[in-house]
Amino acid sequence: MAETSSHLVLARKWRPERFSELVGQEYVTRTLAQAISSGRIAHAFLFTGIRGVGKTTAARILARCLNCERGPTPEPCGQCAACVEIRQGRALDVVEIDGATYRKIDDARTIIENLSYRPARDRFKIYIIDEAHQLTDQAFNALLKTLEEPPAHVKFILATTEPQKVPETILSRLQRYDFRRIPLAVLQERLRDLARREGIEAEDGALAMIAREAEGSMRDAERMLETAFALACGPLTEAQVADSLGVAGRSRVLAVAEAIINQQPAAALAIVRELHARGANLQGLGRDLLETLRNLAVAKLPQLGAFTPLTDLPDHEAAELRRLAQTPSMRDLMRLFRLMAQAQEEILRSPYADLLLEMTVVRMATLAPVLDADELARAVKAVGGAGSASGGGQSSGPRGTNAPAAEPVPAPARRLKVEGDVKADAPRRKKQESVSAVSPPQTPASDPSKAALDLPELRSFIRQKKAALAGFMELGAGLELNQDILRVVPRSDIYVRYLNDNKGTIAALASDHFGRPIKVELAQPSAAPAAPAAIPSAPPPQTDAERLSQPAEDQKIDWQAAMRNAQPAAENGNGDAIDREAARKELFADPLVRKILDELEGRLVDVRRSAARRTGGNH
Repeated sequence: MAETSSHLVLARKWRPERFSELVGQEYVTRTLAQAISSGRIAHAFLFTGIRGVGKTTAARILARCLNCERGPTPEPCGQCAACVEIRQGRALDVVEIDGATYRKIDDARTIIENLSYRPARDRFKIYIIDEAHQLTDQAFNALLKTLEEPPAHVKFILATTEPQKVPETILSRLQRYDFRRIPLAVLQERLRDLARREGIEAEDGALAMIAREAEGSMRDAERMLETAFALACGPLTEAQVADSLGVAGRSRVLAVAEAIINQQPAAALAIVRELHARGANLQGLGRDLLETLRNLAVAKLPQLGAFTPLTDLPDHEAAELRRLAQTPSMRDLMRLFRLMAQAQEEILRSPYADLLLEMTVVRMATLAPVLDADELARAVKAVGGAGSASGGGQSSGPRGTNAPAAEPVPAPARRLKVEGDVKADAPRRKKQESVSAVSPPQTPASDPSKAALDLPELRSFIRQKKAALAGFMELGAGLELNQDILRVVPRSDIYVRYLNDNKGTIAALASDHFGRPIKVELAQPSAAPAAPAAIPSAPPPQTDAERLSQPAEDQKIDWQAAMRNAQPAAENGNGDAIDREAARKELFADPLVRKILDELEGRLVDVRRSAARRTGGNH
């Protein structure tokens, strides 16, 4: 009969027995040890975290700390009967329950019925419920009262990877401890210690690959190390680990990244096809490419301290990443990372993962680099400076003289939109036909063609301070400076009010520009004097009969004048209350007003008749 193998896997053989041996969870172990030392031990605990980070191991260590013959103590002896039996999993007073198997309400009732019995030998009766989120709602409801007020000799320890599935009523009765992912450097150091205990030599690159693939889980890292030990015939190398795990080596992943950065799609595609032919996991390869692109972006950042995201990597890999990061820009790395992240989402759910990954690598390798805005501005400026320099050389002085290069002509000032109560683009008032055709010569201030040229420096200064005011003055005001008096000449009377309201602002700006107090005077708009001979004599007043005999289109009624004529009759000399009835009667006494009202009344009658006919026809 063949003998039964007594081999234990690394996860069981080297399971930590004290809080000091539980690596990567210093916050939890320190808090529990301090609680035991101070005697503030809760009656129920909840350990949460991802798989393989030490939840069940910490529960067993806590049980040994509470039931040790020297305890309760944060450092169990490990030699007494309680410590030995708990480590071997055969202690009567420490019950480990699989929540996925014993999950029904009957199992919860069994636990509740056994609570009344005292421990057989140890100090506490401890229930460790693993995968507690698998319990049914009925089982949780049955345990509510027990978890809130258990007997003094009972302790509960619940472990779960999905605390969100545990009811809030249960969570509020437990003291919660969150177990974190174990850092990469801690995992690698722990694997190195296990390899030394097993007497196997392993390369740092091999241990780093296992730690990276474990993704923060110590149990997964120990399982991968066990597989690699079974494969190795000598020193454990990175290539052997890659073959055993079915992943791409870091050197090959960096080679793909280098081909992408150097825009060599054929080389990148050949490496991906080679890895796929050797059985590499394409999803893992895509994730490794994402991580490499992220590390390249980190390598371009300034090193602000001793600990950076590249500190956990081996020295040769970090040096290779810094070398590759010198070529691309940060913007290009961000674009490559975004493309790879989008492709990775499709690879995870596509049956053609190999084709997607290959075409993604080709697209990334053929992606044109992006010119940054600052670099583009500098390039344009350099090209413009070279052009102006060459132009200046052609127009410079005699050969052999070091004449200064001609300064570039500044671009014309941009016209800003003028906003205000007055429209700056309003048309000027047309001259009356009665004015003589021969107008006197205009002054320079009133000449529109020369107004924009007077005091240009002052106008430019005002434009820098008050763009709207400067734009309005360019259109509607001429400037004349006489010692300390600035004379503002409006070009039309429509600008007078705006300029008068801004006299103080113009004076302040002019004083700042000239460096001395300036007084502003607003001149009247220049208008040509009308010759007496050119004004025709006023026509004689028309009688009412003459006005009524004119055609309707020639009758121009000045209603304002009519009301002004009626106003004196409606008011007394003292300006008291107006006799509106008298004014209305006087206005209606005018024959022309009566004729218009009669005509309007007649048209209203016609409209009413036509509307009545249409209404009757419809009915």
